[in-house]
Amino acid sequence: MKKILILGLIIVIPLKTLAIDVTYKDTLNKAINNSFDLKMSAVDIGISKAQLKAVRADRYPTLSMQFNTEYNKDLADGRGYYAYAGNTMITPYTQFRDMMYLTLSYNLFDFGIQGKKVHIAKQELSQKELSYNLQLKDLKLKILELYSKAQQYNNIVNMKTEVLSLYNNMFQNKERMFKAGINDKLSVMDEAVKIAKTQNEIENSKLELKNTLQDLSYYTKIEYNDTGSLRFGNIDDSPVKENYAEVNYDDFIKTGIEENIYSFSFDPYLTEEAQYYDLEIEKKKSELSILKRQLLPSFKFYVGYSLYGQNPNNYWSSIQDVGQRSFLVGISSQYVFFDGFKNRANREKTKLEIEKLKLEKEKKLSDLENKYKKSYEEYETYNEELVINQELLATVKEKLTAVNRLNAKELVEQNELLSAKAELLNQECELKQNIINITAKLEELKIMSGADL
Repeated sequence: MKKILILGLIIVIPLKTLAIDVTYKDTLNKAINNSFDLKMSAVDIGISKAQLKAVRADRYPTLSMQFNTEYNKDLADGRGYYAYAGNTMITPYTQFRDMMYLTLSYNLFDFGIQGKKVHIAKQELSQKELSYNLQLKDLKLKILELYSKAQQYNNIVNMKTEVLSLYNNMFQNKERMFKAGINDKLSVMDEAVKIAKTQNEIENSKLELKNTLQDLSYYTKIEYNDTGSLRFGNIDDSPVKENYAEVNYDDFIKTGIEENIYSFSFDPYLTEEAQYYDLEIEKKKSELSILKRQLLPSFKFYVGYSLYGQNPNNYWSSIQDVGQRSFLVGISSQYVFFDGFKNRANREKTKLEIEKLKLEKEKKLSDLENKYKKSYEEYETYNEELVINQELLATVKEKLTAVNRLNAKELVEQNELLSAKAELLNQECELKQNIINITAKLEELKIMSGADL
């Protein structure tokens, strides 16, 4: 009997869905940890470090050993003679022969070409590190955009659901009044239209929220299935105000936004984008310097030591015959007198590439400055709207207070009170959207100016 009673209670009593808290910082951290672009960029940094080691290795001397063991068969029955074809020597003997050759070579002097190559490799590594930071900045801006959208759509769904409940009560009241002959059909239809519009806003916001969370899930690798149970925290980690009408709004504005003074001195020439282009231009200048120095002779020092052994009949005897045969030391120099004007063409190409990079840099920095100015203007516009919304909310609260007093004295009908409450909720919704916009813009300005680091 007790089991049946407990089961009946579980069926009858609706289980309240636990709210799932979603915070901006946690969402951003998950997106960073799961970003394929950032992981590939980190690997690129490792590749550049390895490349720098490889280029530096060219500064050291090269020691190599070559060993040959072969059998030469004379096919001319002893009537042959020594012959040369290019670097190949043809011997007239049938024999086993073995040779080992040790060579040490060192780039003695190349007018700083090798140093320039190391410099280019270092700049390449710095660029890869900047590229990582730039991709991180883009990811932050994307997550900020998606999170603020999700927060706004979730806010609309929650607020409009409460408004819809009030509209339904107003509709039922007017329908009863219509059946009693106190009200006309047109008034009932007006309430039905309000309900339909509000339902449409809720469904559209739910769809947009679902799509936004789907995009967010691509970055965080988290499935946001139960959208109705999500509770989004504020971007700036300030406490979430569930009902703005119940708090001291003036204090909230001052402590939350107006008292925070953000002084962003944005100079596009000090951004990481500018540094990235500066490194690319410097790399091209180093490449141009290398091309110029390639017109000068290069000098290489080398040492050779050879051992040789042979036997006409037995392989192992030829191995035992291996001994010192020669030692050489020298300096070689190479100078290209004419290359068909290839070096000259490459220098012209590199100079034009430098000019193109300078123009690309100016264009990129101009776009960054323009984007920052637009974001700052939007932030100021949202602040102006905030003052207006604050005044509207205060007016609506005064109206609701007055209607409550009249309702207590039964001087107004119930629908007028419900209408005032619905108006207050709508104004709260607009206000919360405004605050989300301001907070998101502040965070965007921080990211763009590098103040979030």
